[in-house]
Amino acid sequence: MSVRRWGWLSAVALLGVVAGCTSGEQAPPTAAPSTPTTSAEESATESASPSITRKVPPEQQKRLADLPADQLCGLAEREELSALAFPVERGEFREIGFDPPVRGCTFQASSGGRSVLIGAQPEGFATLGREEVELGSVRGTRTMRASDCTVFAGVAGATLQVSVTAGEASTDQCEKAELVAEYVLPAVVG
Repeated sequence: MSVRRWGWLSAVALLGVVAGCTSGEQAPPTAAPSTPTTSAEESATESASPSITRKVPPEQQKRLADLPADQLCGLAEREELSALAFPVERGEFREIGFDPPVRGCTFQASSGGRSVLIGAQPEGFATLGREEVELGSVRGTRTMRASDCTVFAGVAGATLQVSVTAGEASTDQCEKAELVAEYVLPAVVG
C-alpha cells in the first residue's frame, strides 16, 4: 500500500511539475508584455492630435473680409474637419446680426450635439479671447465658455473665428478649435 501511495504522490508531484512547466512556458512568452505595449502605443497614437498641414498658394488665398457667408464653408473640407475635430456633416452658412453682419459656416457633428463654426468677425476682434495661443506662425486668442471654446485670429481686414461647441466645453474643444483655426489660416490672406 505504501508503494501505491508513493506512486500516487509521485504522479501528483509530477503533474505539479509538468503543470508548472506548462504554465511557465505559457506565461513567459513575450506576447503578454508586448500586448500592453502595443495597446499603449495605439492609445498614444489615437490620442495624439491629428496634424493636417496645408499650403495654399498666395493667388488662391481668399480675403476673409470680402467672403460672403456661403463661401466661408469652402475654407475647410468636411473630411478635414472630421479628422481635426470629430465627424461632421456638410457646412451650412449663416449671417447673424447687422452692421456688418457676422458671417459664418456651421458644421454639425454627425452624432451628438457638437459643432464647428468658422466665422468672420470685424477687424480688431482678434483680442476678444482671454488667453493667447500660437496658431502656427500666427498669434491668436481663445476663450472657453460653458458650452464652447472659441479661437480668434487677426487676418487682413477681418478676424477669423473658430468655435467648437459641445454640451460641456473642456480643453479638448479648445485644442480642436486651435487645430481647425491653424488649418484654415493658410487659406485666407494674412
